[in-house]
Amino acid sequence: MRKFLLLIIIVFLAGCKTSSDGFSPATYFDTGGMTSYQDSDWNIEFYDNCGLPESSSVRWVTEEKETFLRFTLKNKQVGGCSTDGFQRHGAPYWERAEIKQASTLKKDTDYTLTFRARFMKGFIYEREDFVQLHESVKGCRVGPALMFKFSNGHFTSQHWGQPLKRKVHINEVMGKWVDVKLEVIFTESYYNFYFNDEKIIDEGDFGVEPCGEPHFKFGIYRPGDEEATGERISILDIDKIRLVEKKKK
Repeated sequence: MRKFLLLIIIVFLAGCKTSSDGFSPATYFDTGGMTSYQDSDWNIEFYDNCGLPESSSVRWVTEEKETFLRFTLKNKQVGGCSTDGFQRHGAPYWERAEIKQASTLKKDTDYTLTFRARFMKGFIYEREDFVQLHESVKGCRVGPALMFKFSNGHFTSQHWGQPLKRKVHINEVMGKWVDVKLEVIFTESYYNFYFNDEKIIDEGDFGVEPCGEPHFKFGIYRPGDEEATGERISILDIDKIRLVEKKKK
């Protein structure tokens, strides 16, 4: 009888996890930030700092002897970061399958980040990020300095007014490996963004907070939609991540 009553109490408390104060995912695969990600053709190490919705949300895949990282995000898969379950920036909660750079960047140094990306499914929903230059650390909770995304199928940065040299729709790159290059010029507060050596954003402006510690994040991050039905799956493949310091003149 005691065991039965204890079971009832546990079920009741579990049902109380979701409240008006925030949205809690039904299931969550918490790695405790201990899983690291780095391939032989990468020169940066990453880890899942907020856990993952499922154990398969970020996984290694091999095709024709090439190994790469695959991110999968489904409907209602709320991220594990402290603010993901709360309403902000026009969304009731935020969905996330993402990894974070283990090291940080120097703010007096310029960098070139290169990687290969393949968008396999989705990226037709609102504000779906695939790479960020973030700066939030303990004691300095600030937003990202740069975010690159497809929103309703259209490529954009976090600065919606940022002029694009050419519009890029997800249909143009879907299912194809794309060589991506991001030049981050900290010393002059601008960046350049390329798809397959074609400059898409030329000298876009950005800034970093004095307390911030810049670092890159890869994966899928997007606003949740309480009214959305179906799986709403987005899949992203990432490979050959290389970060190089630009030589000072």
